[in-house]
Amino acid sequence: MVSVRLGLVLFFASISSALASDPSCTRVTASAHPDYPPYHWREGGRIVGASVDLNKIVFQELGVSFDAVFTGPWKRVLKTAESGEIDFLMSLKKTGERQRFLDFTDTPAFENPFTVFTLEDRRFPLAVWNDLRGRYGAKNAGDRYGEPFDSYVANVLELSDNFSFQDNVNQLLVGRIDYIIHGRYVGQAQFGAIEGGKAIVPLDWNVMNGFVHSGFTLNSACRHLKDKVSQRYDELLADGTAERILSDNVGRWILRSRNYELKKKVVDVD
Repeated sequence: MVSVRLGLVLFFASISSALASDPSCTRVTASAHPDYPPYHWREGGRIVGASVDLNKIVFQELGVSFDAVFTGPWKRVLKTAESGEIDFLMSLKKTGERQRFLDFTDTPAFENPFTVFTLEDRRFPLAVWNDLRGRYGAKNAGDRYGEPFDSYVANVLELSDNFSFQDNVNQLLVGRIDYIIHGRYVGQAQFGAIEGGKAIVPLDWNVMNGFVHSGFTLNSACRHLKDKVSQRYDELLADGTAERILSDNVGRWILRSRNYELKKKVVDVD
């Protein structure tokens, strides 16, 4: 018991020390892509989803208010970060271009792996990329996964990227393609929310592992908290909290989408 109390004392002391280094750090205003469930999406003037739930835990522990706001379409969101209008961007891919205006966390906020989705009654074994040979698949136009899988997709697989998300679903449901490559968690949310989507399931193996980080804008008064945020991200990934939050928000998105469609049908009938 004594050791636990001592640990808590040291933890809160470290928080006080961090905040004392910049007393103007009392609130973090964050944003994110407005349409990337289950990680984050727009609801009115707010951004909600797994990224918000995770960061509220972290910043509450640090004694800093956290506010996630909708600032426009994705390109505009990036511009608001580049111009310093917000403090923090949540759960995005770390790139050299974005590092010009974002101080990224050292550890990721979430995993963001890519996998293969197919129909429940047409599952097939998948343990290596070559298991996709001889099957015709699809991906969303313009999607990239990182090397070396991008090269394998381009040079080896029979894979179309001419279809939209809904076109890919339709092609899969009628048997014209065998699979769709998509983000594991994003796919579970998006497929689960559409008509016929319950029959579309992910295979167990990930064709490419990926991660998303968060970043402080360079002039944020709370940028000095990056190391502590990184540490908590690492801990929340390791103990399964981050994955649980993602799974919860897959269900939240599906329920939200179904309720929305139900309301539309009621309005149409009226």
